[in-house]
Amino acid sequence: MTDSFAQFPDSASVWAYALDRELTSDEVTTVTDILSRFLTNWQSHGTPVVGTFRLLENRFVLLGGYTNDGVSGCSTDSSVRVIKEIEQALGVNAFDRSLVFFRNGGGKVVAVKRPDFQQMVNSGHVTPNTIVFDTTIHAIGDLRDGKFETTFDNSWHSRAFRRSSLESP
Repeated sequence: MTDSFAQFPDSASVWAYALDRELTSDEVTTVTDILSRFLTNWQSHGTPVVGTFRLLENRFVLLGGYTNDGVSGCSTDSSVRVIKEIEQALGVNAFDRSLVFFRNGGGKVVAVKRPDFQQMVNSGHVTPNTIVFDTTIHAIGDLRDGKFETTFDNSWHSRAFRRSSLESP
């Protein structure tokens, strides 16, 4: 697979949308069609946005774009609208911020609610080396630097989900 972001500067914007379930191969085709159509008309203040996307693990939609003046305002709103179109077409949720995405022991991407993830941290099922996904990245450079898929210890997750001090000294 070619890197759809290879020609993009590190400063180009990226939005990471995590889907609440894995897509089927037919749904991947639908998403590809919707996003390809969207990218042909994406503009920012009348300037065409150079855009691309990547689907990872049939679970994540990474949408990237740039112009000389940046991507903001109405162009960002239109990108959110296309993701909402995908949600409606496929019956998925791409905006559920209560979910935490990580790789289980078998390497499969799974999502659990925040309280369940905290329990997994407390019980030791999530370790410093557990792979987590950071959907808050904003720039292609973050993606290249491995900040999207990283270890628990190297992510914001380790600060937000501290192991409780239930153990006795």
